[in-house]
Amino acid sequence: MTKNRIFYGTGAAEGIPDPFCRCPVCENARKVGGKEIRHRTMFRVNEELCIDLGADAASQATVLGDLIGLHHVLYTHTHEDHFCPMMLQMRGMATHREEEPLHLYWTDRAYDIVPFLRNDTPVIKGNTRQLEEKGVIQFHQLHFGQETNIAGFRVLPLRGNHIGSLGENSANYLLTDANGKTLYYGLDTGWYLPDTFQALKGRHLDILITECTFGLTPNMDRHPDGHLHAFALVELLNVLRDQGTIDETTQVFATHICHWTSTHQQLVEYFKKQDLFCPLTVAWDGMQLPEDV
Repeated sequence: MTKNRIFYGTGAAEGIPDPFCRCPVCENARKVGGKEIRHRTMFRVNEELCIDLGADAASQATVLGDLIGLHHVLYTHTHEDHFCPMMLQMRGMATHREEEPLHLYWTDRAYDIVPFLRNDTPVIKGNTRQLEEKGVIQFHQLHFGQETNIAGFRVLPLRGNHIGSLGENSANYLLTDANGKTLYYGLDTGWYLPDTFQALKGRHLDILITECTFGLTPNMDRHPDGHLHAFALVELLNVLRDQGTIDETTQVFATHICHWTSTHQQLVEYFKKQDLFCPLTVAWDGMQLPEDV
């Protein structure tokens, strides 16, 4: 895997702090700063490839690295914090950009957003077709359970337990690099669906990037739909271990965290107390995966 595996954002839809909120988590973030600040989720796999290009991508690119060499975007689903149409227009506005189109990948029914973008003039100033014709962007449809080669990775989309704006299941992505190292990006999913557990059975993950949206929020469903909390995540890790998907060598990174109940530090302390069988790191904005992972 490459060196520039960076979390451009680790927050949920509202970010932390939510600009309209005075809850203890948001007030703590304003006071403490640093790792307590979370922009909306995006992960830069390498120079060419990222997962999601959402609401804070432009501002985070100023801090963490420009998007000039970005050629491929895997979208998890159509919710606005993960897909920002203005980013496509911004690429078209660039006076000096690389000639290759920005390839945009939607999985299964999420691809239904493409004709909407092409035909609905209030979106991207009605310029979607022109952006395609000029080679600025290019849309591609992926399918659950079908592996595709993208930017030097074998990419396998698996069905997430989360419904997007078009009624589609979110896509979680299993990436395998040329050396056989595996990274699973399991964001915007609740408890895994049976077909997803089955697809991962016996596949060893070197890296698991998992959501932990609701953190330490109490009294939620044990196996929630839509998003995970910290308690479900601990159980999920045990299930994945028992079916041979992860082991003590797997590096786990928790992200996509909302402001309901948990500061960064509280989550770190909680997971430290769980005596987990594999290393788990609560990710923060700007965190780069270690070179030895």
